Amino acid sequence: MSTCTPRDISLSLDDESSVKETVSSLVEIVEQQSKRINELEDQVDENFAYHSKERADIHKRLSEVEETVSQDETPSPQTEETTIQQAETPLEDIIQLPEEVVEDNLTANQERARFVAKDILDYSRSVPAGYTIKSSQLRRVLTAKEDSPAHTETVSRVIERLDDLGKDGVQVRETRSGERTVVFTEEIVKRIVAYRNQNHSVVSGGKVSG
Repeated sequence: MSTCTPRDISLSLDDESSVKETVSSLVEIVEQQSKRINELEDQVDENFAYHSKERADIHKRLSEVEETVSQDETPSPQTEETTIQQAETPLEDIIQLPEEVVEDNLTANQERARFVAKDILDYSRSVPAGYTIKSSQLRRVLTAKEDSPAHTETVSRVIERLDDLGKDGVQVRETRSGERTVVFTEEIVKRIVAYRNQNHSVVSGGKVSG
């Protein structure tokens, strides 16, 4: 049977006292950290409220300025309303694409068809059905464009693209000699020319060039 000596009792009391001191210190640290966290949270809330108020003031001032400008603006009697030419076929859609978009969005033959169609008035001749360009003339246009002879297959593919994309505005026929020819209706040519003039007018600052 073991017995506790006065020394053992003294050590036990010392250990208990040390634990209490440690616990007390930890509690104090936790309280200090909790206080600091609360202070930081209050600071964050204050900053958020300040910046929210600042943003609200900026939006309010901006709205006031916009309202003032809107009230001060009066339509000019000399201003002419510009009518945007609306595309009615996929061919007209790709004609109106910006040049920087063409390379990444069109196939090679679609791009060739676009090149021919956008200046069709320059390459074709007038006929009762509209404006026509023979395959031989189309070959010369493509050869000049790419600075190399246009293959027969390439010419055929471009004719197909013009036919597909032009819908009712483009038809493929044959001459009496059997040569394929692409016929653009007068209506689609008018829309193409209107867009070209409109585009040139914007680029040249209002001066329309045909």
